[in-house]
Amino acid sequence: MTIYVGCSLTQAPADFKRSVEWLKESLRDAGYETLEFLGLIHGTERDVYQHDIQNCVGKCDFFLAVCDLPSIGLGYELGTAVEKHGLPTLAVAHVDSKVTRLVLGIDHPLFRFERYHEMAEVVEMVKRYAPLQ
Repeated sequence: MTIYVGCSLTQAPADFKRSVEWLKESLRDAGYETLEFLGLIHGTERDVYQHDIQNCVGKCDFFLAVCDLPSIGLGYELGTAVEKHGLPTLAVAHVDSKVTRLVLGIDHPLFRFERYHEMAEVVEMVKRYAPLQ
C-alpha cells in the first residue's frame, strides 16, 4: 500500500516537520510505502506541482493529510485526492488545532477526519482505514 502524507511546509516550524518525518518513518516501519514530496528546497515551483500532484497524489493508494497548520497547498492536494481521484483519504489534526470548516464539512464516502493527541495515534488510524493485505 502506497501512502502520500501531505502537510503544511512553507510556514511550518521545524518541530512539526520533524514530527511528520517521524510519522512517515513509522508508517514505513509498519509496512507501508510512503511517497516523498519535494519540499522547500528541491526543484522549481513547477517541479513541486508536477511531483506532488501528479507523482504523489496521482499515484498513491491512500492519502493522509496532516491538517495541524493552515496550508493552501495541502488544501489543493486534498481537493485533488478526494474530488478528482476519489482516493481513500484520512485527514487528521491535533485536538488543539484549528481546522477550516470546509475540510470538516467534506462529505465523501472515502473521506474521514480524525483528531489525535499524540502523532503515534495517527499510525494506528492509518492501519484501521488502510489495512495492509
